[in-house]
Amino acid sequence: MTYQIGDEVVIASPATSLVQQYKGETGTITDVAEGGPYNYEVHLKYRKIAFAASELAHVTPEDEVNHPAHYTWLPHGVEVIDITELLNFNVGNVVKYALRAGHKTEDPTTDLRKAAWYINREIERLEAK
Repeated sequence: MTYQIGDEVVIASPATSLVQQYKGETGTITDVAEGGPYNYEVHLKYRKIAFAASELAHVTPEDEVNHPAHYTWLPHGVEVIDITELLNFNVGNVVKYALRAGHKTEDPTTDLRKAAWYINREIERLEAK
């Protein structure tokens, strides 16, 4: 697949361990170089990195619904839902809000406050038993 400057992409299959941390992040193609394996420069949140076409995928509206970047940044293709579905509702939400803190918005404090709210709710639930 080929990409053009301005295309919105998601880092889908990073080829090297050096860029695995960016899996699931979205960005914009800012430069296309001729030749070489990593010829697509992608502007991510705070940096520009070169990727090969095979490491990228076009962003579709479903990506933001089914696999938003703030839930898919974990390594090895693990998504936040893969973890939270193993837990009860309150504890799952603690994990969800803690893991997305700083990934959905630049300020992590709202998500961390929400995680704390669910921790306190779970403590109250357990103490009421």
